[in-house]
Amino acid sequence: MRFTAISIFPELFAPSLAVGVLGRAVDSGALAVDVIDPREFTTDRHRTVDDTPYGGGPGMVMKVEPLVAAIESATRADEPPPHRVLLSPAGRPLTQARVRELAALPHLVLVCGRYEGIDQRVVDVAIDEELSIGDFVLTGGELGALAIIDAVARYLPGVLGAAASTDEESFSEGLLEYPQYTRPAEFAGRAVPEILSSGHHDNIRRWRRQQALARTAARRPDLFARHRFTAEDEALWRELGVGESAANVYVALVHHPVYDRNRRVVTSAITNLDLHDIARSTTTYGLAGYFVVTPVTAQRDKAARILSVWTDGGEASHPSDNRGEALARVEAVADIDAACAAIEARHGTAPRVIATSAQAGSDALGFDALAAELRADPERPVLLMFGTGWGLAEAAMARAERVLAPIAGRPAFNHLSVRSAVAIVLDRLFGLRES
Repeated sequence: MRFTAISIFPELFAPSLAVGVLGRAVDSGALAVDVIDPREFTTDRHRTVDDTPYGGGPGMVMKVEPLVAAIESATRADEPPPHRVLLSPAGRPLTQARVRELAALPHLVLVCGRYEGIDQRVVDVAIDEELSIGDFVLTGGELGALAIIDAVARYLPGVLGAAASTDEESFSEGLLEYPQYTRPAEFAGRAVPEILSSGHHDNIRRWRRQQALARTAARRPDLFARHRFTAEDEALWRELGVGESAANVYVALVHHPVYDRNRRVVTSAITNLDLHDIARSTTTYGLAGYFVVTPVTAQRDKAARILSVWTDGGEASHPSDNRGEALARVEAVADIDAACAAIEARHGTAPRVIATSAQAGSDALGFDALAAELRADPERPVLLMFGTGWGLAEAAMARAERVLAPIAGRPAFNHLSVRSAVAIVLDRLFGLRES
C-alpha cells in the first residue's frame, strides 16, 4: 500500500517511519510512504505557501495553488486516482471501522494543513474526505497523518507478526481491550489473575471478554451504549453481579400537582394514549414499571378499567399484539409518596427521584451523566417523574433529588407531548447507539 503525505515539514515523517512496526513494513515493501512539499510548487522566490485570510482575522491561510498542485502531483498516470484525505478538526472522527476500510485502498494521499487552515477551494476541488483524530487542535496535520499511517498499516498483510493481533484490540469489536499481564507472577503485592495460568483456553477467553465489557462500561459508556450483546455477553455481564441499568428504573406520569397555562396548580385527566404509549415505551427499554399518579379515585378507577381490557384476557386483536405485557406493568397511585413506597417495598430501599422539566437549570443533570450514574449503581431503584399539563408543580419538584436536563431541539419552540418526551428520554438513557 502506498501513502503520499502533503506537508511543508517533510522532515517530520522520516523518524517515525524508520523504527518499529512501521520501519519493518517499509523495509519489507508492504508499505511505501512518499512526502511532497507544497513549497516545490510555488512560483515566488520566497516559496510562499500562505497568505492573509479574506475577511480579516488572526493567522494565515494556506494558499490554494501550491497545495492543489502538490496533491495532483501524487497521481501517477498508470494508477487509479488515489483517495485524498485532509487532516482537519472539522473532519468526521476516525474510527477503527474506517481504518479497516482505508486499509483496503491502494493509495492514500494525506494532506496536512497548517496555520489557521487551508483555502476552502482546496477541499472543494482536491479532497475526497476530511478526517479528525480527536476533539483537539494540533499545530499541523502531520501527527494525524502519521497516526493514520500507523493505524492502517496494522491491517496490511505481513505487517504484524500474528494475523489475529488486530482482532481483539481496543475498538476492533466496539469494546476496549481486556487487561494484559506478563511475568513476574506477582509485583508490588499484585498477582496475575489465576485464570490466566489455568491452561483452560475457553475460560480464559470468557474472562477476557468479561473484562472487556466491564472496562468499556466504566471507561467508555458511549462505546458500551453502541455494543450489541451476544447471548454470551449477556451471561458474562450478569456474572459480574452488575444489574441491567434500566431494570430498577420506574416512570411516574404525574397528574397532580401540575401547572396549567396560567401557572395554577391543577389536576390533569388521565388519557388512554398516555397509558398505552408510555407503557409500551417503558417496556421496550426494559424498565421495571410505570406509575400513573392522580389523587382522583374516579381517574384511578378509569385507568384500572382501561388496563383490565388488555390484562384480563381479551381485547388483543391479533395473537402478536402483546400490549397486555406492557400494560401489566402500569399501576395507578394516589400520589408520588405512594409510588415511592411501592418501589421501596419491592426493593427494600427508597428510590432516587429524578424530575424532568422543559426549563433549563444551571444544576441540571445531563443525560450522559445520569446514564453513567445508573450504570455505576444499577441496584438502586430510580423514579423518573414526568409532568402533565404545563409541567410539574413546585411541590412535586421538591420531591426530586435532581432535575434532568431538558430535551432541546434546534428551534426555540419547546413543547413536546409527554408521550414523546418519555420516549426520547428513555432512548437517550437506555437505547442502543449506532456508530
